[in-house]
Amino acid sequence: MKSKFYEKTGERLYIDTLLNGLTVYYLPKADYNRTYGLFTTNFGSLDTSFVPLGEQDFQTFPEGIAHFLEHKLFEKEEGDVMYKFGALGAQTNAFTSFSRTSYLFSTLENSYECTELLLDFVQKPYFTKENVEKEQGIIQQEIQMYQDDSDWRLFAGLLEKMYPDSPLAADIAGTPATINAITADDLYKNYEVFYHPKNMNLFLTGPFDIEMMADFVRNNQAKKDFANLREIKRKEIIASEPITGGTLELEVAMPKFSLGLRGEDALAQDSKTLFKYKLANQLFLDLLFGRTSQRYEELYNAGLIDDSFGFSFDLDKRFHFAVLTADTENPKKLGQTLQEAIKSYKIDRDFSEEHLDLLKREMLGDYFSSLNSLEYIANQFSSEIYDDINFFDFPEILKELSLSEIEKFADQFISEMKKVEFTILPK
Repeated sequence: MKSKFYEKTGERLYIDTLLNGLTVYYLPKADYNRTYGLFTTNFGSLDTSFVPLGEQDFQTFPEGIAHFLEHKLFEKEEGDVMYKFGALGAQTNAFTSFSRTSYLFSTLENSYECTELLLDFVQKPYFTKENVEKEQGIIQQEIQMYQDDSDWRLFAGLLEKMYPDSPLAADIAGTPATINAITADDLYKNYEVFYHPKNMNLFLTGPFDIEMMADFVRNNQAKKDFANLREIKRKEIIASEPITGGTLELEVAMPKFSLGLRGEDALAQDSKTLFKYKLANQLFLDLLFGRTSQRYEELYNAGLIDDSFGFSFDLDKRFHFAVLTADTENPKKLGQTLQEAIKSYKIDRDFSEEHLDLLKREMLGDYFSSLNSLEYIANQFSSEIYDDINFFDFPEILKELSLSEIEKFADQFISEMKKVEFTILPK
């Protein structure tokens, strides 16, 4: 087991790579009374085409299968695992994204028992024809709930237009038709590949003794046998040309506008540059459109945006895009204004050293405040691992980023990006 001390945060992170390939991260927090665990596999809604274990050819599975598998792992022959966590005084949950599925617990007591239960239930699948059919109805209800959420429909509709004919265009939960097509055999084939310890990591933080907890996890894993896993072969994500100008009518009081910027530039392979690229483009958007910018105030005062206005930059090694959304009475004018701002950003008054310094101080303040939440640390850490760079490297990388470097990364993104607008209109 090795460790790394992060001077900026005063945290020491321990990393243990087990014989079966599982990477375990420990963050002891002696002053806390709660233990938080997050067990993550690098498997999400995008991974519908891959080479199954023991086979040679790619196979495509129904959309929504990663999310379906997440649901099914909680159900065992002896009952629902959630009740077992409840009996230990713990809370548990799980979530699926484009590229990850995570299972978690949070507890004030029985931290070793909860850790064992987390590892055991995720690493012991139980799928039958009967329990798969039962879950199909439950997930279809969940899909219907999302259909009634106009903000979710805006984001999903934009992705569908940005990445046509690709897994990114599909709902993470799938559709009623794709859910009905999933079989127990499909689930086992997906599980065997993506739930192998080599493709997973465990993050534990709380007031435990590091050596005792590490021995406990090692012993748990040593009792289990896993098939030999070669390198996972996932199909590359290839999308058709984006479709712009799409609209949808729903029961909303005001039009909902979205602008998507689909990244087409080649991403760096080294982890630090990749982390910098993401952070630089987040800052780029914040400089132009954040609440400390003059443009935000002007757009707000002109009635083009309200408090619903927001933006984000998402990056995975297989895709990257920016999204800007707002409730607005004038979607066309807002879209033109945002695109013009991006096009002429180098002469923008908000794109300055002074503004960047202000944003950096704000981001650092938010970052250090977030370190009080074990849940936030675990979730962010799991989603921000770029090989040897992680969530705790944030302060140092933020400090290094200059305005000229932000300009370089923004130019790289903007020069190749493809723009898409999608609007939800009132019926």
